[in-house]
Amino acid sequence: MRILISGGGTGGHIYPALAVARELRARYDAEILYLGDANGLETQIVPAAGLPMVTITAGKLRRYLSRRTFTDLARVPVGMMQALRHVQHFAPDAAFTSGGYVSVPAGIAARIESVPLVMHQQDVPPNLANRLLTPFASRISVSFADSLRYFPRRRTVLAGNPVREEILAMVDADSATYKRQFDLSPDLPVLLVTGGSQGARHLNQVVVDALPELLMRCQVIHVSGNLTYRETSQAAAHQLAPLPALAARYKLYPYLNEEMPGALAASDVALCRAGASTLTELAALGLPSVLVPLPPGFTGSPQAVNAEMFRKAGAAEMVLDRDLTPKTLGAALYPLLDNAARRTLMASAVRTLGHPAAAATLADLVAAVAQRRT
Repeated sequence: MRILISGGGTGGHIYPALAVARELRARYDAEILYLGDANGLETQIVPAAGLPMVTITAGKLRRYLSRRTFTDLARVPVGMMQALRHVQHFAPDAAFTSGGYVSVPAGIAARIESVPLVMHQQDVPPNLANRLLTPFASRISVSFADSLRYFPRRRTVLAGNPVREEILAMVDADSATYKRQFDLSPDLPVLLVTGGSQGARHLNQVVVDALPELLMRCQVIHVSGNLTYRETSQAAAHQLAPLPALAARYKLYPYLNEEMPGALAASDVALCRAGASTLTELAALGLPSVLVPLPPGFTGSPQAVNAEMFRKAGAAEMVLDRDLTPKTLGAALYPLLDNAARRTLMASAVRTLGHPAAAATLADLVAAVAQRRT
């Protein structure tokens, strides 16, 4: 059985695809080929996971107007032809896409070659890439029940969003052990701050501005993103210079990959964006959060819909990026840090939104589609 897998741009699209690939290999002895963007984060993550990979020059489907929008549009036909050649050479029995702009040429190329496509929707509302792919998909899987209304009922199933094995291994882990690994005290709450694999400048700035009051209540693991690490480090050093007794409570990192599961296990509350992969990891671990969804582009903000779903379920607090200040951050965050009982209730609520077996469910779906074809 040969399976083509595609998804990229951010870790949120890549890690679920890798989780499905591992299940297909382990349970069906499938031969996997990962099709990614030559300039995407997947070029680092996928080879490190031990999967064979080919790349194309994909044109990014942007959520906002930019000069590069027009230059990237010119890449679309080039990427389409490259994807078609890879599909013809590999001759897969089925294709699986997990989102991101690279998935569009991969999925369409598969269907041109009569290869059945399983398309996975992560956020609650469909993004542009998946709206384009929906007519080509043989089966569609969604992460959350709220997504079912966006897709044809007969082709759509609720599978949940795959979570990395490394994250699932942290379920019920001893938090104190991982706090010590980050040189933090087991006796004080830990806040994990992350804007995702690309970072979030505004989120970083507000957190740094809030550090004097924040560090009176908790310890902080702050993942700034590589692009904004230097400026965040300089701003944090300025804030902490008058507070040497509190400086040890603050740990700043440009990016965490292998260490990220341990950081999640060490944390009592997360302050983060509201991408689907982030939310499913929070659900798997029962981690309360304050969500700051990505600001809307001209196609809207899927993350705001995701965050609102979690807020209504009692699984998270939400602050819109445009409203985020040290004051509004404190209003949402400090009641959680100061009240362990409230964190426990929120942890129970967030677990109800998870699907721990999502990777296996999706692997079974892809394998069934492939077997029907053969």
